[in-house]
Amino acid sequence: MIDLHIHTKNSDGTNSVIEILKKAQEKELTYISITDHDNCNGYEELEKIDIKEYYQGVIIPGIEIKCSYGRNLIEVLGYKIDTKKMKKWTEEFYKDKSRDKIQNKYFNILYDKCLEKGLTMKEKEEIKWNPKNDWASVTIYNEIKEHEENREKLPIDLWNEFDVFSKKYCGNPECEFYIDKTPDYPTTEQAIDAIKSCGGLVFLPHLFIYKWAEDKKELINKILEQYSIDGIECMHSSFTDEQINYLIEICDNNHYYKSGGSDYHGANKPNIELGIGKGNLYIPDEFVKKWVSRDVPCDTLTHFITLT
Repeated sequence: MIDLHIHTKNSDGTNSVIEILKKAQEKELTYISITDHDNCNGYEELEKIDIKEYYQGVIIPGIEIKCSYGRNLIEVLGYKIDTKKMKKWTEEFYKDKSRDKIQNKYFNILYDKCLEKGLTMKEKEEIKWNPKNDWASVTIYNEIKEHEENREKLPIDLWNEFDVFSKKYCGNPECEFYIDKTPDYPTTEQAIDAIKSCGGLVFLPHLFIYKWAEDKKELINKILEQYSIDGIECMHSSFTDEQINYLIEICDNNHYYKSGGSDYHGANKPNIELGIGKGNLYIPDEFVKKWVSRDVPCDTLTHFITLT
């Protein structure tokens, strides 16, 4: 069993790299990939420890890059990347886009939108958060839910689930909570080019989660037509059997590689467990065997992947 979509404290997860390794070992995962958002800091940590002390499986170097797609955001996954080259690329791209400035901007936009909608909120100065480590959308969402009187002013799906608030309402240009984040991220083309320039393979993750797209299959077809990708994340914690089979069929018919992952975030997504997602996820080793042994020139690979 494998899990190729995992987040740590280096982005929006709550577990350390070592904690992830221990969990992966407990669950007897044979392949994992740490795919933090827009950085490879976890791989610097891995180089400083004896990995085999914690985990006996194979680690495939990875990253998840958030990128603009029209007025919306999507993500691409990069696997088998040279993490040192990718670190240089991320540092160069984000050098004028400090995390705290961006998160402060999003916080102020969302806070003002909440007031415009007549929601009850504490004064800005009373809301405790750290823009260097915390996410503005999570902070605002938690603040909204602290006030029970806000419930009747909001759609039930927004109130019940953070992902809906983030992806459907904050990510949809037609919704009142929309934030245009596209200037702060690379374009999809730039993200794909960056992964390929680092010797990596480009995969499209969780294609059915974009709640701003009414027709998910139409969106998938458009993305696949527009970009040169290597594979698709066919299994994800949020997918139905029908969706999984649909993506597997696309891969088989178009010679794309397959991957799968829980999209584990620790306590930030408490219903998602490493490896098994919501309890019924089982991603077979066969998904990676066709591409994990592909010979990609990359010094970093030798640290984490034993090619067979």
